[in-house]
Amino acid sequence: MYTAFYMWHGVISTDFYRIQYPKGIFLGLAAIVYLIVSFVLYKVFELKFWVKITTNLFLRGLFAGVILGFTLFAFTLVLGVGFSGSYSLKILLVDCLWQLIEQTIGGMVIALAHIFIFVPHLEEDEIRNS
Repeated sequence: MYTAFYMWHGVISTDFYRIQYPKGIFLGLAAIVYLIVSFVLYKVFELKFWVKITTNLFLRGLFAGVILGFTLFAFTLVLGVGFSGSYSLKILLVDCLWQLIEQTIGGMVIALAHIFIFVPHLEEDEIRNS
């Protein structure tokens, strides 16, 4: 998610030019924020009610990413934290869509990690069945 954040704001939209203080401080604090966001995303991914909705880990990652992405978008909009000086409907929709994409990427990474780290019995079943 941090890499996606950097690519979007630093390379594609060049928002980093608007930062009024040292870029290193901003990126360091952003890294801390993204660690916290990653932890919250993992907790949303691990909620028990997902079992009632789907057992597919990638759908859980998608849903968790969308929920957290929209929540983060709403928080940043309400708090006024952002790079944009104007808030047209087009800019808000692009920002919201990007936040959904960014957090969904994180949800997919969590799903992959969950498969490889927390579901080792899949490999054991394949070995026994061969």
